Amino acid sequence: MAADENPDSTVDDMVAESALQLWSAAQTDFDPFEVPSDEWPDNPVPVRDADIAVDARLDLDDVRSALGRLDGVKVVVGRDAGSLSVLRVIPADTPL
Repeated sequence: MAADENPDSTVDDMVAESALQLWSAAQTDFDPFEVPSDEWPDNPVPVRDADIAVDARLDLDDVRSALGRLDGVKVVVGRDAGSLSVLRVIPADTPL
């Protein structure tokens, strides 16, 4: 591993990619790859942390930690009954 490479960033990238793919596949009213991000609806279908863990082949605790770091940066995370869910993916062109 290079000196400037952070193992958390690799996990974060895997979780962000999985969340984007699962979230976009779960949308029933629109295709986020075909519709401009400013036209995305406010009520998209959420994706659970457990589904991301299975898809990315990561431990659930690692996924939850990554979602905590990514919340508000690449995804919007909701909490319900001990689970985390990606409620929305933040488009890459959104200013922080």
